[in-house]
Amino acid sequence: MKLRALLCAVAAVASIGMMQTSSAYAGEAVVLADLTWDEPRAVNAILEEILVSKYGATISHIAAEQTAVFQAMAKGDGSVDIHPAVWSGAQQANIDRFVTEEGKVRLNLKPYDATDGFYVPKFFAEAHGLKSVQDLLNPEIAKLFDINGDGRGDYWPGAPGWGVTNIYRVKGVSYGLEKFYDPIVASDALLKSQLESVVAKKNGGLLFYYWKPEALHQTYELVQLEEPPFDGFAMDAKNGGADYKADGCYKYVDPKESADWLTQSSIKCSSPAQPIFIAYSAALEQRSPDIAKFLSKVAIEPADVSGWIKDISVDKKDPQAVAKDWISANQDRVNAWTAP
Repeated sequence: MKLRALLCAVAAVASIGMMQTSSAYAGEAVVLADLTWDEPRAVNAILEEILVSKYGATISHIAAEQTAVFQAMAKGDGSVDIHPAVWSGAQQANIDRFVTEEGKVRLNLKPYDATDGFYVPKFFAEAHGLKSVQDLLNPEIAKLFDINGDGRGDYWPGAPGWGVTNIYRVKGVSYGLEKFYDPIVASDALLKSQLESVVAKKNGGLLFYYWKPEALHQTYELVQLEEPPFDGFAMDAKNGGADYKADGCYKYVDPKESADWLTQSSIKCSSPAQPIFIAYSAALEQRSPDIAKFLSKVAIEPADVSGWIKDISVDKKDPQAVAKDWISANQDRVNAWTAP
């Protein structure tokens, strides 16, 4: 009887242990925002691998416009938990509202810096002596950038739903480009397809906004056109900051603030390097504090992102395999992110 009782007790303990192990790996349901360019997709692959392997999370993805992502994170209902690549310069209004004012969205503590500008293929820049944005202000040069056959130049300021697209529309107007060029707002995939065709044929020009880090620079020879140097933000929201200047070269009015944003804004200089954050719902601090703490400590470098994008988007490697390999090779860094 004693032996039987002991065996029953051991079985009960084993059963409890199995249930605890199962519960530990049942995991929190975490929803990642699926955005429309390569950078957030690459970052998502790394985050997903760590969330699953370290925290046993159940991952899903949802595609949405960026303001909708912030709104969903602020609701805290799990409809969206993580935004993997917040370009602070383009998303300042959302940061001001949801992070600073409402406190319903958090940002990781150590962002990485990115730069952007106007680009043209190197062969075309050299053939026509193009070095700066001012070199574009020539109707004969503009015709060389005609994509749709209407006799006017065309340029790509970004994709639908990107905050930076509006910034490069402002630049187009402020520099006088839109006297000779029309903005074509289309997907990142369409831009890349057009660039591939232009470079392959070595015929015709392509003027477009782009950024670093991004694997496009490892695939094509591109030239960034010179712009006047940045000398300060002229927006009231920056008043009091180190980079505020009342008559500065960079004044951007967000469309959410004014229907007349395009004429009220003026940007006649290069964009300063801007921090790129990972954002997450503050509600995660209650639902899954370990995951929230991990997200706050993620510290990515620009070279990391370029490498991930090249592996996934250019070399067509499996994102999960890329993430596993990188994490294995950088275990000390990942351990620092996931330390209690």
